[in-house]
Formats: sequence, structure tokens, C-alpha cells
Amino acid sequence: MSKKFDELSLTDKLEAIHPVLSQKIMPMLAMDGGGMEVIDVKEAPNGDLQLFIRYQGACSTCSSGNATLFAIEETLRKELDTDKVRVFQV
Repeated sequence: MSKKFDELSLTDKLEAIHPVLSQKIMPMLAMDGGGMEVIDVKEAPNGDLQLFIRYQGACSTCSSGNATLFAIEETLRKELDTDKVRVFQV
């Protein structure tokens, strides 16, 4: 990625997020019999990319959902080298 994540268009941000979700996050969730789906993506007025997800499988009833949400957000931020990603469960 030649441009910084924060400088990308929404389409390019989605393309950058996809491999992180499929290669880093989904396997982590699958190890516990769960998963997630992206419901919506929005750009906030402050520049944050807001990712709205719904847990699936074992993750949908797990008591550690909030901690997992934090781990997903932190993984995306680290891999994309930005602090402008927020993840919300719907």
C-alpha cells in the first residue's frame, strides 16, 4: 500500500480491510467455532472508518464478545497502521 490508510478512498479502504479480516481475524474466530459478517461500513465525520459486524456461530453467544471486538479493532489498526478504525457489534 503506497498511500497511508487514512488517505485512501472508501473503496480502497475496504479492499485493504478484506485480507486482514480473511487472513487474521476470521481464522481466529473459527478456532472457537465462530465467525463474523460485516453488516455495514461508514466513514464518520471525524475520519474514522466504522465497521459494523455481527458475530456468527459460537461467537454470537460468547461472553467474551466485547473483548473480541477490541481484539478485532486492534488487529485492524495494527495491520493497517492507523488509529482511524472503529468496530461495532450490531
